[in-house]
Amino acid sequence: MLTPFLKYVSEGKVIRRHSDLQRFTFPEVTERIYLSFLALALMSQHKDTAGFAKSYADQTMAKGTFDQVRMINNDLSNMLAIVSGDPDITKKLKNKDEAQAMRQRQPVPVMALRRYLRSWEDHYKNLTHLERSLNIRDANLKNIRRDVANYNGLNSKMKMQTLHRLQQQLQSKLPNTDILRKFKEL
Repeated sequence: MLTPFLKYVSEGKVIRRHSDLQRFTFPEVTERIYLSFLALALMSQHKDTAGFAKSYADQTMAKGTFDQVRMINNDLSNMLAIVSGDPDITKKLKNKDEAQAMRQRQPVPVMALRRYLRSWEDHYKNLTHLERSLNIRDANLKNIRRDVANYNGLNSKMKMQTLHRLQQQLQSKLPNTDILRKFKEL
């Protein structure tokens, strides 16, 4: 490969610009954030994809804060900007009135997320805290979270089931993203 540095370059595919926001509701964005964190947490536990998870996390935190949606940001960074950045961003969502109310009731712990993205430690505590902050109610995602948090303690059959269930969720909610493309390598 002539350009090996391009191996881990990621850019937004779900939300690239402000006009893309009108396709999503606030709960859809929070669910996609949570799903991204589940996938990255699982990939951080595999030696084949740990480098990608670290690189993606570094790109997510590259701008310092999640203040606005930018074309050069990756998907996770842009989605975090919606739930924790400029409050006016929620006015561009499909359910703008409901989104503003939900955002005020659901503060996202940005510093804790940044710490988690740097260390990838204590998956259970961090993913559970994120789940509560984003108000995730989907039982399938909660079950996947339990398995991802205890991934190294699972037997090989349970690991394969966890990979399969998470890949199905990624394909339905985050198609054509860098995370899904790399996740398929598992």
